[in-house]
Amino acid sequence: MRSLLVAAGLVAASAWGVVHELPEGEAQAGTQPLRPRQVQSVSLDGGPRLPLSALRSVLETRAGDQLDQAKLDHDRLAMQDALAGRGYLAAKVGAGQVTFDDAGAAYVTFSVETGPEFHLRSIQVTGAPPKDAGVVTLSAGEVASPARIAEARDALADRLTARGKPASVTVQTTTDASAAAVDVVLSAQR
Repeated sequence: MRSLLVAAGLVAASAWGVVHELPEGEAQAGTQPLRPRQVQSVSLDGGPRLPLSALRSVLETRAGDQLDQAKLDHDRLAMQDALAGRGYLAAKVGAGQVTFDDAGAAYVTFSVETGPEFHLRSIQVTGAPPKDAGVVTLSAGEVASPARIAEARDALADRLTARGKPASVTVQTTTDASAAAVDVVLSAQR
Protein backbone atom coordinates (compact mmCIF):
# COMPACT_ATOMS: atom_id res chain seq x y z
CA MET A 1 0.00 0.00 0.00
CA ARG A 2 2.79 2.31 0.96
CA SER A 3 4.53 1.73 -2.37
CA LEU A 4 1.34 2.74 -4.15
CA LEU A 5 1.25 6.04 -2.28
CA VAL A 6 4.90 6.71 -3.08
CA ALA A 7 4.30 5.89 -6.76
CA ALA A 8 1.27 8.18 -6.84
CA GLY A 9 3.30 10.94 -5.22
CA LEU A 10 6.06 10.54 -7.83
CA VAL A 11 3.54 10.71 -10.67
CA ALA A 12 1.97 13.84 -9.16
CA ALA A 13 5.38 15.45 -8.66
CA SER A 14 6.46 14.71 -12.21
CA ALA A 15 3.18 16.11 -13.54
CA TRP A 16 3.70 19.20 -11.42
CA GLY A 17 7.10 19.65 -12.95
CA VAL A 18 5.65 19.50 -16.46
CA VAL A 19 3.22 22.30 -15.69
CA HIS A 20 5.99 24.51 -14.41
CA GLU A 21 8.19 23.77 -17.40
CA LEU A 22 5.67 25.15 -19.93
CA PRO A 23 6.72 28.35 -21.64
CA GLU A 24 4.93 31.40 -20.24
CA GLY A 25 2.70 31.94 -23.30
CA GLU A 26 1.41 28.36 -23.23
CA ALA A 27 0.75 28.49 -19.49
CA GLN A 28 -1.30 31.66 -19.88
CA ALA A 29 -3.19 30.22 -22.83
CA GLY A 30 -4.14 27.27 -20.64
CA THR A 31 -5.62 29.56 -17.97
CA GLN A 32 -7.55 31.82 -20.36
CA PRO A 33 -8.99 29.74 -23.20
CA LEU A 34 -9.94 31.88 -26.16
CA ARG A 35 -12.25 30.90 -28.96
CA PRO A 36 -11.33 32.43 -32.31
CA ARG A 37 -13.64 35.34 -33.26
CA GLN A 38 -14.72 35.80 -29.64
CA VAL A 39 -15.58 39.45 -28.90
CA GLN A 40 -13.20 40.92 -26.33
CA SER A 41 -14.56 44.48 -26.32
CA VAL A 42 -17.09 46.79 -27.92
CA SER A 43 -16.02 50.44 -28.15
CA LEU A 44 -17.94 53.55 -29.16
CA ASP A 45 -15.82 56.20 -30.83
CA GLY A 46 -17.40 59.65 -30.80
CA GLY A 47 -17.47 62.99 -29.11
CA PRO A 48 -17.83 63.78 -25.42
CA ARG A 49 -21.62 64.25 -25.74
CA LEU A 50 -22.29 60.59 -26.48
CA PRO A 51 -25.00 59.15 -24.19
CA LEU A 52 -22.86 56.07 -23.57
CA SER A 53 -25.16 54.23 -21.17
CA ALA A 54 -28.17 54.69 -23.47
CA LEU A 55 -26.19 53.43 -26.45
CA ARG A 56 -24.66 50.48 -24.61
CA SER A 57 -28.10 49.44 -23.35
CA VAL A 58 -29.31 48.70 -26.91
CA LEU A 59 -26.28 46.63 -27.94
CA GLU A 60 -26.71 42.91 -28.55
CA THR A 61 -22.98 42.33 -29.06
CA ARG A 62 -21.25 41.70 -25.74
CA ALA A 63 -17.72 40.76 -24.67
CA GLY A 64 -17.46 36.98 -24.57
CA ASP A 65 -19.92 36.43 -27.45
CA GLN A 66 -18.91 34.97 -30.76
CA LEU A 67 -18.67 37.63 -33.45
CA ASP A 68 -22.01 37.80 -35.31
CA GLN A 69 -22.56 40.12 -38.29
CA ALA A 70 -26.35 40.15 -37.80
CA LYS A 71 -25.86 41.42 -34.23
CA LEU A 72 -23.42 44.08 -35.43
CA ASP A 73 -25.95 45.27 -38.02
CA HIS A 74 -28.69 45.35 -35.36
CA ASP A 75 -26.42 47.29 -33.00
CA ARG A 76 -25.70 49.99 -35.57
CA LEU A 77 -29.39 50.55 -36.31
CA ALA A 78 -30.41 50.34 -32.65
CA MET A 79 -27.86 53.01 -31.69
CA GLN A 80 -29.06 55.26 -34.52
CA ASP A 81 -32.66 54.85 -33.28
CA ALA A 82 -31.62 55.55 -29.70
CA LEU A 83 -29.89 58.76 -30.78
CA ALA A 84 -32.91 59.82 -32.86
CA GLY A 85 -35.06 59.28 -29.79
CA ARG A 86 -32.89 61.84 -28.01
CA GLY A 87 -33.27 64.41 -30.80
CA TYR A 88 -30.14 63.56 -32.79
CA LEU A 89 -32.07 63.06 -36.02
CA ALA A 90 -28.99 63.40 -38.22
CA ALA A 91 -26.90 60.94 -36.18
CA LYS A 92 -24.72 58.51 -38.07
CA VAL A 93 -23.39 55.26 -36.69
CA GLY A 94 -20.84 53.51 -38.85
CA ALA A 95 -20.74 49.76 -39.36
CA GLY A 96 -18.85 47.96 -36.62
CA GLN A 97 -15.15 47.87 -37.47
CA VAL A 98 -13.60 44.61 -36.31
CA THR A 99 -9.93 44.01 -35.67
CA PHE A 100 -8.40 40.73 -34.57
CA ASP A 101 -5.37 40.04 -32.42
CA ASP A 102 -2.90 37.20 -33.07
CA ALA A 103 -5.09 34.71 -31.19
CA GLY A 104 -8.15 35.61 -33.27
CA ALA A 105 -9.93 37.62 -30.57
CA ALA A 106 -12.26 40.28 -31.99
CA TYR A 107 -12.30 43.95 -30.98
CA VAL A 108 -15.32 45.91 -32.25
CA THR A 109 -15.47 49.69 -32.66
CA PHE A 110 -18.48 51.71 -33.78
CA SER A 111 -17.88 55.25 -35.03
CA VAL A 112 -20.70 57.53 -33.80
CA GLU A 113 -21.46 61.07 -34.97
CA THR A 114 -24.39 62.61 -33.12
CA GLY A 115 -24.71 65.73 -35.24
CA PRO A 116 -26.83 68.57 -33.84
CA GLU A 117 -29.70 68.06 -31.42
CA PHE A 118 -32.95 68.86 -33.22
CA HIS A 119 -35.74 70.86 -31.55
CA LEU A 120 -39.38 71.44 -32.38
CA ARG A 121 -39.88 74.75 -34.15
CA SER A 122 -43.65 74.73 -34.66
CA ILE A 123 -46.57 72.51 -33.74
CA GLN A 124 -49.89 72.79 -35.55
CA VAL A 125 -53.12 70.84 -34.92
CA THR A 126 -55.75 70.74 -37.67
CA GLY A 127 -59.20 69.17 -37.83
CA ALA A 128 -59.80 69.17 -34.07
CA PRO A 129 -61.62 71.72 -31.89
CA PRO A 130 -59.25 73.90 -29.82
CA LYS A 131 -60.43 72.34 -26.51
CA ASP A 132 -59.45 68.88 -27.85
CA ALA A 133 -56.22 70.10 -29.38
CA GLY A 134 -55.16 71.18 -25.88
CA VAL A 135 -54.14 67.60 -25.05
CA VAL A 136 -51.20 68.02 -27.42
CA THR A 137 -48.46 69.08 -25.01
CA LEU A 138 -45.64 69.49 -27.51
CA SER A 139 -44.03 72.91 -27.43
CA ALA A 140 -41.59 74.88 -29.54
CA GLY A 141 -38.02 74.51 -28.35
CA GLU A 142 -38.55 70.99 -27.00
CA VAL A 143 -36.17 68.24 -28.15
CA ALA A 144 -37.60 66.63 -31.29
CA SER A 145 -38.35 63.15 -30.00
CA PRO A 146 -40.21 60.77 -32.32
CA ALA A 147 -41.65 59.02 -29.24
CA ARG A 148 -43.07 62.28 -27.86
CA ILE A 149 -44.60 63.15 -31.22
CA ALA A 150 -46.23 59.68 -31.37
CA GLU A 151 -47.55 60.16 -27.81
CA ALA A 152 -49.10 63.49 -28.83
CA ARG A 153 -50.79 61.85 -31.83
CA ASP A 154 -52.18 59.05 -29.62
CA ALA A 155 -53.37 61.51 -26.96
CA LEU A 156 -55.30 63.54 -29.53
CA ALA A 157 -56.87 60.42 -31.07
CA ASP A 158 -57.85 59.14 -27.60
CA ARG A 159 -59.34 62.50 -26.63
CA LEU A 160 -61.45 62.70 -29.77
CA THR A 161 -62.67 59.13 -29.30
CA ALA A 162 -63.56 59.82 -25.64
CA ARG A 163 -65.61 62.84 -26.70
CA GLY A 164 -67.53 60.78 -29.27
CA LYS A 165 -65.66 62.17 -32.25
CA PRO A 166 -63.43 59.28 -33.32
CA ALA A 167 -60.88 60.37 -35.86
CA SER A 168 -57.75 59.20 -37.52
CA VAL A 169 -54.83 61.39 -36.50
CA THR A 170 -51.85 61.61 -38.80
CA VAL A 171 -48.52 63.30 -38.25
CA GLN A 172 -46.54 65.18 -40.83
CA THR A 173 -43.06 66.34 -39.91
CA THR A 174 -40.80 68.64 -41.88
CA THR A 175 -37.14 68.64 -40.95
CA ASP A 176 -34.92 71.66 -41.53
CA ALA A 177 -31.42 70.19 -41.21
CA SER A 178 -29.67 73.55 -41.52
CA ALA A 179 -31.59 74.93 -38.52
CA ALA A 180 -31.74 71.58 -36.67
CA ALA A 181 -35.50 72.16 -36.42
CA VAL A 182 -38.64 70.11 -36.92
CA ASP A 183 -42.12 71.39 -37.77
CA VAL A 184 -45.01 69.12 -36.77
CA VAL A 185 -48.58 69.05 -38.10
CA LEU A 186 -51.13 66.77 -36.39
CA SER A 187 -54.21 66.33 -38.59
CA ALA A 188 -57.45 64.83 -37.28
CA GLN A 189 -59.68 63.39 -39.98
CA ARG A 190 -63.07 61.77 -39.40
